[in-house]
Amino acid sequence: MQRNLAALVFFLLGSTAYAQQPTAPPAAAPFVHQGAARDATRYETQTKAALPAQMQGRRAREIRAAGEKLLVADPRAASKQLGFAAALDPADAEGWLALSRALLLIKGDENTPDRFEILVQAGASAYLAYQRAPNSTMKARALDALGEAFRRRSFWRPAIDALQASLALADNAAVRQSYEKLRGEHGFRMMDYTVENEAQDPRLCVQFSERLQRVGTDLARFVAIDGKTPDNIAGEGRQICVEGLAHGKRYEITLRSGLPSEIGETLLKPAVIPVYVRDRSAGVRFSGKSYVLPARGQQGLPVVSINTSKIGIDIYRVSDRNLTSVVGSNGDFMKQLSGSDASQLANERGARIYTGELDVTPKLNAEVTTAVPVGEAIPELKPGVYAMVARALDKKSSGGDDDSSGQSATQWFIVSDLGLAAFTGDNGLHAFVRSLTSTEPINNAAVRVVARNNEILAQGRTDGAGYIRFEQGLVRGEGGQQAAVLIAETANGQYAFLDVASGAFDLSDRGVKGRETAGALDAFLYADR
Repeated sequence: MQRNLAALVFFLLGSTAYAQQPTAPPAAAPFVHQGAARDATRYETQTKAALPAQMQGRRAREIRAAGEKLLVADPRAASKQLGFAAALDPADAEGWLALSRALLLIKGDENTPDRFEILVQAGASAYLAYQRAPNSTMKARALDALGEAFRRRSFWRPAIDALQASLALADNAAVRQSYEKLRGEHGFRMMDYTVENEAQDPRLCVQFSERLQRVGTDLARFVAIDGKTPDNIAGEGRQICVEGLAHGKRYEITLRSGLPSEIGETLLKPAVIPVYVRDRSAGVRFSGKSYVLPARGQQGLPVVSINTSKIGIDIYRVSDRNLTSVVGSNGDFMKQLSGSDASQLANERGARIYTGELDVTPKLNAEVTTAVPVGEAIPELKPGVYAMVARALDKKSSGGDDDSSGQSATQWFIVSDLGLAAFTGDNGLHAFVRSLTSTEPINNAAVRVVARNNEILAQGRTDGAGYIRFEQGLVRGEGGQQAAVLIAETANGQYAFLDVASGAFDLSDRGVKGRETAGALDAFLYADR
């Protein structure tokens, strides 16, 4: 404790440890901080405005000497006197530096009302001293004080930069100790690492406090796996990812010192990371988002499983009459269902029509694709939309730990041979119905437009081209009368629907914007040859 107090008093009062340098080294770049510069301009204006009239004409050196005598006993009173001295002689860098020292000596904690403003003023005074210092030695002392002010405000990066700039002007043992301690705690360093063992190709990613220097840098030189240079290294912003790892194996990853960052700092000390890549957790997912299954041939939904021998399957159905409750921006259609969502769907808007298990032949850590036979699970398909929810029933991973998250995967689907397309224009809603198997137009298909409130807004039948148009007035409703779903049915039981309330395909971000919608008149003009 006594040693730390002595070091602080030495920092604030002493300057004899700085070797006198008549000129700054050519390599020392000017220190610039926009925030400190704004604070300095504001504080100098305030200091001059606070100067009492009776102080005008007095000698700044005398007032500064009186203030420095109060530094240890009453630093707050000393800062007041030193502020007067700085206002009388604003070109005196020593006066601003003395004011900064006094402000830094004022005791306070988080409950002190003006604590933050005092630190701002201390940094502003030090910055003014640095700007007006006549030689490199005084500039180094001012930057030391500025770095201390930044540190107390938890401005770690500016504090490190200020101390580094101070050392570039004049090497000082106390300043270097502060700099190295601050850089070790808050400079460029390793922050954390993650092992992405759930990926098919696992990797280790190490996160750093700053972005890595990648231009002209071979990052692989600074990484070793079990003492050898890795084949696959990916630098991504603030992290390095070591690829090519294998599940179920242990590695020792070494980050060598000297790894460069974009801010010019390098990794001070090597870091050794012992890693065990665990086997993947048991889980399932569906391989795509398509929700229309062919009416002919194999009616199977492919499900991808990992490290499980059994998959639990539940299938829910929402009837045609309740379709608008799940389709649209506020519905669950095409969303992943949680356990509570599935229960709500079964109890309020639909029904669970199947539950069972599917046997799978697992391969350790490999993705196994299995088709769920929808036709066997649901022999009689009725109009509406279906949701299949799958979950892994083997909760134990190969490592023996119960690490299953219990998450499930959801696939919405219908079984149909009808493909629907629609677009709107000034003359209404245009719809087309075709066969997904043959692409031939479907004649005499019953098509209806259903509103959000489940009311049928319009209905009709397609012509020989599989086309039907609905008048604009029929689909221009608002609120509950807004058109929500376009439904098509055929006499042989084929059924399909299309959400017309959601946004259409927008390819404008891919350079396919198209022309603006034409008005009542659309003229094409051609010049004479």
